[in-house]
This record gives sequence, C-alpha cells and structure tokens, in this order.
Amino acid sequence: MNSNFEYYKIFYYVAKYENLTKAATALKTSQPAVTRTIHKLEGELGCRLFTRSKTGMKLTPEGRTFYGYVAAGCAQFFKGENDLSNLISLENGTIYISATETALHCYLFQAMEEFNSLYPNVRFKILNNSTTESVNAVKEGKVDLAFVSANLQVAKPLRMKILRKYRDILIAGMRFEELKAGKEELSLKELVSYPWISLTAETITRRFLNEYFEKNGLTFAPDMELATTDMILPAVRHNLGLGFIPAEFADAELKSGQVFEIKVKEKLPERNIILIYDMEYPQSIAAKEFQKFLKEKGN
Repeated sequence: MNSNFEYYKIFYYVAKYENLTKAATALKTSQPAVTRTIHKLEGELGCRLFTRSKTGMKLTPEGRTFYGYVAAGCAQFFKGENDLSNLISLENGTIYISATETALHCYLFQAMEEFNSLYPNVRFKILNNSTTESVNAVKEGKVDLAFVSANLQVAKPLRMKILRKYRDILIAGMRFEELKAGKEELSLKELVSYPWISLTAETITRRFLNEYFEKNGLTFAPDMELATTDMILPAVRHNLGLGFIPAEFADAELKSGQVFEIKVKEKLPERNIILIYDMEYPQSIAAKEFQKFLKEKGN
C-alpha cells in the first residue's frame, strides 16, 4: 500500500465535515481533488470508506474503524506542527477572524490593540461579515475565530463564549431637539410617530427590534432601511430619523453634540458579544494565545 499522510489527512477532513466541499475549503484545495484522493484511498484499502448521499458523506462501518486510527494519528501530527510553530508564531503569526460590525466596534478593535501591544508582530486578517456568514466561516475552516453580536446557539464541534454585554441606545440629530436627554424618559408610544432608521428586514438586529416593539404592543416600520450598522450614525446626524445604535459607534458625535441620546422608558434587552470557534480545528499558536488573552481579559 502506497498511501501517504496527505491521503489520511484528506480522509480525516471529509469524515470530520461529512462534506467534500467543506473538506476542500479547509485543506485549501479543490473538491474534485478531494474526491479523487478518496477514490484512490478506497481502492488501495480495498473497501468503501463512505456512503454518498444528498445529505453528505457518511462513514461506512469500515470507515469508522479506520477513522479511529487516522484521527489519533492526525492529532499527533497537528500537535507536533503546533509545538514546532510555537517557536516562531508569536513573532510572525496571523490570526484569521470573521466579525460583525458591532463586535468589531464594541469589543474586537480594542482587544486587538491591547494584544498587539504584547505581540506587535502578530497580524490580523479580518472579514467583516454578518452573524450567519461568520458562523459559517468557522464551520468551513475559513477563519480561526468568529466574533458576533447576536444571541444564538451553536452545535458541536463549535463552541461559544460570551465576552461582554452591551445595550443599544436611541439617538437623534438636532432637528429633533425637543426629545433631547435631560427631560424625563419617553415611552416608545410617544416616539413611534417620528421617522425611524434601521437595518433591513433580513438582519438579526432588525428582527431583534421588531420583537422589542411587538413586546411593547407596537409595530416597527422604519422610514429608512440601511444595509450596515455604521450607516445609521451619519443618517441620524443628517436628521433623517431616530435610530438605535451601540453607544460605542456614536461616542465622538455624542461628545461633540452632533447627536444626542433619547432616554426611553422601555429598556432594550442587553445583547452579547460572542466568540465562536471550532474545538476540533487545529489552530495556530497565535490564535490560541489570542483566545487565552481574551479569557484573561474577561476575568
């Protein structure tokens, strides 16, 4: 038998993800190349390792037996690679991250700055994605970590950790000065007739606001819908309506008086900044050190 470690590595990732395309992405190769390798390995072993269906690649009984040995071997190889990279990775390592805008502004930018003060040569490659896209990027092995700003549940082998809580505030421009903070709190019922600005209907944040208004017996029908959170602030600053936004987005404008906070009686529920990672995916020492840093930062 002439199989080499690359064959076993490809077999390992196909078994792990139960999907040829996801395995190819994790291995940074093509799906046809992965398929050819599995066929070759099955030919050399003289048995089928997977059954193929519309739902994915499932291990046969022979495949499950073989996987037990291959997974143990891969774990040792991955550990060896990581231990070796430990000598240099904090000198020139790269951490791949997918994050939502809110997670970036409310947590991640500050955390990266603090981490780089300790390890100035570690680089960050950031994808600015939605929550769903960020979770999928971790599942598919495209990034080491995901940082999102929506409450959700993940299934193994993914894990999540709450890093901090935050709450949105309601802001407005000077056109709506009669609502300026300093007066008593205003109810949503008093505010609902004003023009509103929000994200588009398919976003998690918009669904969150829809539920918030419904809980208070109102319908949320914004006059302006925008694609990204960072577009809400300039729209509010230009007096186009009221908008909910994390306080961190509007800090400078609040201090300068370009916008102001409206005190609302019905408090928005707190939301979470969440770290998501794949506990089975081999990570660089830089990514592991960043996770350790975030854990210590939260203590």
